[in-house]
Amino acid sequence: MAFGYRYTMERQANGWWLVRFPGIPEALTEGKTQEEARANAVDCVVAALEGYMKVGKDLPRHGASHTGRDRAVLPSLVTAKLAVYVKMQERGWSKLRLAKELGMPENSVRRLLDLRHNSHLWIIDEALKTMNAELPIDLPKARPRRKAA
Repeated sequence: MAFGYRYTMERQANGWWLVRFPGIPEALTEGKTQEEARANAVDCVVAALEGYMKVGKDLPRHGASHTGRDRAVLPSLVTAKLAVYVKMQERGWSKLRLAKELGMPENSVRRLLDLRHNSHLWIIDEALKTMNAELPIDLPKARPRRKAA
């Protein structure tokens, strides 16, 4: 089940499409076409969430959704990294504390929380396990099979 943030699109006087995220007022983007605006939406949300993480703010939950058409669907790896960040916030753990618990340098944890770094999922699993948590992933519901004629 993909995770994302809902957005609204409105046509501007100049013909461009403006994308706003009700739950993330700092996140605004646009595109010449609706398709371009939708494509820019994911990068816009990731950039905004990076800003929240940089200053140690809680991630916005308003507008976060697993369903709906007009939403910027976050890549799975980004969602997994956000889960680590949220768990650290809940526990009051710093990057240094997590690094010590994992037995790795602090810069490794910084990369782990870098939403644009291509981290390995096993490291995310280890980080969550260290904090007595896990990453919930559901398989899609099976569709009924049609009988062969």
